[in-house]
Amino acid sequence: MKIKLVILLFLSFNIFAQNIKVVPVTNKVINYKAKIYASNVRLVQENEKYFCKEYVDIKLLKQNKYFAKHYLRKNKPLCKKNVFLQSSRKIKFNFGNLEIEKDGEIIRETDHYIKIKTIDGKIEKIYKDGRTK
Repeated sequence: MKIKLVILLFLSFNIFAQNIKVVPVTNKVINYKAKIYASNVRLVQENEKYFCKEYVDIKLLKQNKYFAKHYLRKNKPLCKKNVFLQSSRKIKFNFGNLEIEKDGEIIRETDHYIKIKTIDGKIEKIYKDGRTK
């Protein structure tokens, strides 16, 4: 009799434990187009206060691959509609002996230099002889 009771309690505990859902919630304010780091997010049990249709993938969040689509306030859940994945735009330049690989997109290319816009929004000017200024 006691064994059946223990087994019944164990099974009921497992059933209730599987229904708990963990939700990522922001610790700090996250600015527009800012990279979202795992340290800026905490995991909380889902309730009415923290509700979204679709949440962010926690594995990709730990790899710091998400960027904010808009300003995110503190203690708000991270929904998929609020973030985006940055596509990697690797640019490779071959200037004879010199080979450069950068993240960003080409803005302008001339005979003397190339202008690149990085993911951060900064514009770099790289001369074809390898110098940056």
